[in-house]
Amino acid sequence: MSLNKAFIYIFLRLLSKLSLQSINKLGMVLGSILNLTPNRHKKITLINLRLAFPKLEEEEIISLCKKSLIETSITLLESGYVWMKLPGSNLPMSIQTRGFEHILKSAEGTQGLIVFTPHQANIEVLINYLGQQIDCCVPYSEIKNKYLNSYVKNARAKMGVRMVEDDISGVKVLLKNLKEGRAVAIASDQVPELSGGELSKFFEQDCLSMTLISKLHQKTNAKIHSMVCIREANGKGFKLIFSPQLNMPPTTKEGVDTMNKELEKCIMLAPEQYAWEYKKYRRAGNENIYN
Repeated sequence: MSLNKAFIYIFLRLLSKLSLQSINKLGMVLGSILNLTPNRHKKITLINLRLAFPKLEEEEIISLCKKSLIETSITLLESGYVWMKLPGSNLPMSIQTRGFEHILKSAEGTQGLIVFTPHQANIEVLINYLGQQIDCCVPYSEIKNKYLNSYVKNARAKMGVRMVEDDISGVKVLLKNLKEGRAVAIASDQVPELSGGELSKFFEQDCLSMTLISKLHQKTNAKIHSMVCIREANGKGFKLIFSPQLNMPPTTKEGVDTMNKELEKCIMLAPEQYAWEYKKYRRAGNENIYN
């Protein structure tokens, strides 16, 4: 075993031994340190928050940035929990759901089912839950570190979800699954390549946004729902919220607009838990925004 692989294993194994309460406390410390020191995560978070919430006072932006950095730190420290402890285990009482009956109703049909989510709190908890409840596949982007990538893929397999490549061949598999009446789950707030994106408003700012959800719906007439993971305060667990069936417009642009509005609703349930350190507004005509 290489030193790199051994370090990742030991790191994840140690984190998996921590309770959610301990992770919460450590995350508050780590996030507070990030907030006090110059770093890329803080810089990008502040830029995104100022763009998304122009009406907030600067003091409110700074406060929200600190909370966001704490939540980001907690997500990192939950790695052992979501990739080693949770997969293959019975659903703990600390994970509660709301609205999953809407998903089960849509899954009964033969049209196929699309559920999409923002990167809110910890989406691995969502994936684990879906994998235990319904036949579901998700697109997967390879992680550059091959050892960490291996752990994540093994964890996803134990969760019960089927992974497909994040490329054209993967899209064909998603289409096949939907046409056969199965479910597809997608984190749809990622910035796509120019060829796969549409300019749409995201918190009132132009943002190159994913067209995949809309186009899959156009080709299959699959039923569509949003879902979101919300982290409870003080390490008390997670709440998974599933929407009623959404009315997706027939055109791509209107479909993307609808998706973004729904993502905003999900994010505003706990805006500090969204991944604001992600360069969401790149490729929207202002390439120097994060310089």
